Amino acid sequence: MYDDWFEDDELDGSQAAFVDVVRASARSWPQCAPAATAVLVFGPDEDDESDEGDIVASAREGVWVPPAEHAVYHAALDEALDRGDTVVTLIADLSDTEERVIFRTLGATVIGDRLFCSERHSQNYQSPEPVGDIEPVCASGPPEHLGQIAAAWFEEIMNRPAISRRALWAPAFVPRGTPLPPGYRWARNGPAPRA
Repeated sequence: MYDDWFEDDELDGSQAAFVDVVRASARSWPQCAPAATAVLVFGPDEDDESDEGDIVASAREGVWVPPAEHAVYHAALDEALDRGDTVVTLIADLSDTEERVIFRTLGATVIGDRLFCSERHSQNYQSPEPVGDIEPVCASGPPEHLGQIAAAWFEEIMNRPAISRRALWAPAFVPRGTPLPPGYRWARNGPAPRA
């Protein structure tokens, strides 16, 4: 287990520069432990081959089509992997503090000099979820600049208050300063208890 946020020892200079900026910011995120973060590195040695049986089975079941709002991300990811480029993705999970259950997974992927931040599928981490209440961010620039953008994006979402119905577990973000509705509880980042 890592003792710091977004730890990884496989990063090159520009990847490390990006991650270092985000890591420095993560140390101030409320309710986000180092174990809730990860660095995923996909390089030319990551083989995504399937055997013919898997292809036939997936064709019968229908092919997953990514959300249209993430088409640019998927095209850039496919092109990078086809070229054999290394792709770095930072993952951070949002958990309900009382239930200790992950309710959102956030990801920031650097492909060359481009950054793609979005809510991610909680099991494969590379597939963005359809846009809901977490707006994706796309940017380009040097690694430190991309790190600042990703850090600000993560931090804004990490600081959002979330509520959940007591009977049904389904946390939702609410604007800061919103009073707790009857039948709900604070899932994370609620107001500080009064002394």
